[in-house]
Amino acid sequence: MNNQTIGLIILVVILAVGLIYVGYLYSTTASVASKYMALQSQYQQLQSKYQTLESEYSGLMTNYTNLENQYMSLQGQYQSLESMSNSSIGMMQPELIPVGEATVMVNATQGATVRLGNIIAVIRPGTYVETPGGQVLNTYQFSIIDYMIENIGLTPMEMNMGGSPPIYAFAYAVNGQVSPGYTFVNQEGKPQAIITVVRMPSTWTTWTWLGFTEESNGTLIGGRYAFPDNWVYVSSGIFVNYQFVKPVPWVFVYTGMPAMPMTVYASETTPNSTEITTMETELAPVSIGTVTVNATQGSAVAVGNLLAIIPPGTYVKTSSGQILNTYNFSLVYQAVYNPTYLNESNTIYWPIFSYAFAVNNQISPGYTFVNASGSPTPVVTIAFLPPQAFYNPSSMTAPTKVTASWTWLGYAELPDGTLLGGNYAFADPWLVGNDYIVNVVFVKPVPWIFVAPVHGFMNLTSTTMPSTGQSSSYSSGYP
Repeated sequence: MNNQTIGLIILVVILAVGLIYVGYLYSTTASVASKYMALQSQYQQLQSKYQTLESEYSGLMTNYTNLENQYMSLQGQYQSLESMSNSSIGMMQPELIPVGEATVMVNATQGATVRLGNIIAVIRPGTYVETPGGQVLNTYQFSIIDYMIENIGLTPMEMNMGGSPPIYAFAYAVNGQVSPGYTFVNQEGKPQAIITVVRMPSTWTTWTWLGFTEESNGTLIGGRYAFPDNWVYVSSGIFVNYQFVKPVPWVFVYTGMPAMPMTVYASETTPNSTEITTMETELAPVSIGTVTVNATQGSAVAVGNLLAIIPPGTYVKTSSGQILNTYNFSLVYQAVYNPTYLNESNTIYWPIFSYAFAVNNQISPGYTFVNASGSPTPVVTIAFLPPQAFYNPSSMTAPTKVTASWTWLGYAELPDGTLLGGNYAFADPWLVGNDYIVNVVFVKPVPWIFVAPVHGFMNLTSTTMPSTGQSSSYSSGYP
């Protein structure tokens, strides 16, 4: 093979390789062009979406700017209204304006009671006052004050309940001061509550009002609802509170939800003819109201014109020395059969009616109401009776105490609850209130007979009616 032939063969090979390379380049260029066209299409789609989002963003920015302008305008209006309110000389401040007041002078060792309208306060013996400076007062003026209210809104929500409209308010005062800086305390310096009795509809309650300022004319400015108060609903519109330890205001509000009493009442007992013909004095149950008492919580029960209040911390010591934390307490209203009159200090006293306490159905001096340390503690009794029935109405001044009843002992309790026999043991002191009297010394579940003087009948003998002669003295002693 000559050189010329070899050259032709090489040329042919080069041409073939070139053609193959050209074809590869063409194929690659076509693929790249295709991908480019696809990417360009996607880019155009994304650009279209971007323009749409940009348009929406511009719309939102316009709305935001409008809302911001409205907010600034409203804020300016609010600041203007706030400024007007602050410059209105306190016109919208809550106000409690005094409209009535009743005051009593208290000797802490003796106790006292005072009434204003539908509110009765009982200051038990041993109730002192601790002042803001730490001084303890043995004597002080205690007042109940009624208030007209202005600019006081609805109560706040409490336990999913609230929004109750206010009606009016009342407060306690010590020496004319309404202030949470004062505290009612016992001899040990521990808080001792004022017993408060209120007649009000079963749909009412109260809230404690704090944060006020007392002006020189007695008006209370400012303040707020602090917390709702706990009341014991006894019956017939009578409520009792034994938690108030400071002279502050309380606002009556309408809840719309009636309270339910916890008292269980029993029917009367009629003594049989055998008992009546014995001619012994008999105290027969007429009506009985019973409550179950948790000693740490206390309770109250009413029967007829009598109200018994068992303050928290009242336990029962049985005749065997057992201490009862829970017990059934009964207030027993009694009729007097074969009555015996009382000849005391040349004055005749005639029995009106009697009542007794009972513990677990037992009327017995073997039981004693005691506090947590075991010392006797009284159950408070309020009798809605005119005090004038128990002292000479011709007296120039009404006494602070009267002998309205005598303790009756020496009886035998029959199975039906009738008390057979007995005698007048000693006189009972009662604090004098406005159309009511209060006893704060009864520490035993025994009977007491209300007696009233028969004016104009002196030195009657036993030939005219059965009598018993006793010497009058105040005592809480029992056999």
